Order: sequence, then C-alpha cells, then structure tokens
Amino acid sequence: MELDEECKGCLYNSQLKKVEREQKDGKKLSEFKAGVKALCENPPEHYCAPLLMRDIDSLHREIFGAGIDYSREKSLFNLKLLSMEEELYSHIMSSADSVESALGFACASNYIDFARLCDIGEDSVSTVIEAGERSKLNKAVTQSFKEKLKSAGTLCFLHDNCGEIVLDKILIRVIAHFYPRIAITSVVRGKPIINDVTKDDAKEVGLEEYSRVADNGTGIPGTCLAEISEEVKQLLKHSDVIISKGLGNLETLYGEGYNIFYAFNCKCRHIAERFSAPIWSSVFVEEK
Repeated sequence: MELDEECKGCLYNSQLKKVEREQKDGKKLSEFKAGVKALCENPPEHYCAPLLMRDIDSLHREIFGAGIDYSREKSLFNLKLLSMEEELYSHIMSSADSVESALGFACASNYIDFARLCDIGEDSVSTVIEAGERSKLNKAVTQSFKEKLKSAGTLCFLHDNCGEIVLDKILIRVIAHFYPRIAITSVVRGKPIINDVTKDDAKEVGLEEYSRVADNGTGIPGTCLAEISEEVKQLLKHSDVIISKGLGNLETLYGEGYNIFYAFNCKCRHIAERFSAPIWSSVFVEEK
C-alpha cells in the first residue's frame, strides 16, 4: 500500500514527540526535526509507511548515534501481558469458540503501537482486553481460517509489536491445541525498530516454546519483499496458512499475490476506508 498523507503526519508527530522527550541537545533536535520533515514531504515514489519509518530511524542513528530506543516500552508491555497470559488463555479456552476468541484478542492487541500512538501507557492494556472481549470478527473469514487449519501442515505467523506478541502467543497456543499436527513458524524483525518484535523479545515472552522463531533479516517495521531473507520468502511461498499481524505487514504485503489472513486494529482513516471498518475496531480479513 502506498504512503498516505495521514501516515506522513502520524509518523512525523509520533516520532518527534518520542525524541523530544529523550534528547536534550537542541542543535541535534533541530537537525532531526528538519530531516524528518524533509523525509515526510519528499518520499520516493510508491513508498509505504514502514519504509518511511525505517528512514526516520536511520536519520536518528546518523544524528544521535543510535536508533530511537523503545526497549523500556517493549519490556514494560511484554511483562505486563505475560503476567496475564495464563488467565487470558484459560478464559479463551473456556469460550464457546476458542479460536475465534483468541483471534479477537490478538486483533485488539494491535492497538499497542508506538508508531501510531506514542503516548500509550500501561493502562492501555485494560483497553486492549476490553476490546478483545467485544471483538466481532467477520464470520465468513474466521470460518475460512478454521477450514484451512483443518488440512494445514504448516503455518507462518508474521508478528508485529511487543506486548501484543503475548496475545499472538496465546493464539498460537490455541491453534496448537486444536490442530496439533501444524508446524508453526513465527517471523519477527531482524533488527530493532520502534516497538516491533525481535528474536530477543520473542525469547522474553517464551514464544519459542510453541513455535519456531525466525527473523526476516530487516529493520523495516513490515515485511518488505525486496529486502526480507530468502528463508522468509520461502515461508510465504510454501506455508499452507499465513497470518499477518498489524498494519506494517499489511501495508507491505497486501496486493502482492499471497493468500494471507490479516489481523489488525483499524487505527487509521485510510485503512478504515479501504476495509470499510470503524476506526479502532478489530479486523480479520482474507486476501485470496
């Protein structure tokens, strides 16, 4: 999906707020602001939001010597959701349709996104849980998902952000319980970027207990086909079922010819219009 004007403004504002809170060198801050403004105003043709975010982070590295640091936020949300994991898993497993319930919570958890919402705090976890309870996903899509799981031997799960990775893990546990013959591979980012999940973050939440973890070789907050590893390209080509979490993966993969189930929170106007979904709703769509 090509870069929308809303995306430019969102990335500009969210990242400047984060950097202004943490960097006190006025000269470097001014240089960073000017650079981010230039990046947002003059992106290459056919660019998408994840590539622009990668460029903003690279600019930060050039000026301040390191990428924009979200390590505190990542660990905070991982540990908070981990403390709730078993309770949530038991709740989901006791529901009338555990797979649909787990999907609803996983979609709602995509709210934890520091590229879109730089000021979210620990109290937003309760917002996620309440939204997960209310999630009403497309019945035809969830039914198609469950039908494909019945005959699947492999599943590729493209993860997005920390915090929500715990709800992804619960969804994987539910799938493994009902479809134990499926071999599941979790794909995370190859390098730190915003609050996206890396192998270290996957290890922090114990994801490897339930799926094999592979990184995509990039520091882009999405799955950019031109830059991901050959291993991940083969996973996309040969996996029986693919789940894509979050808007970054959606924006880099939608329309590229793969049969993918996209699970996300509808945080943007242009995404809401594209999928005819209310802002802040949980969305589960299938691209055939």
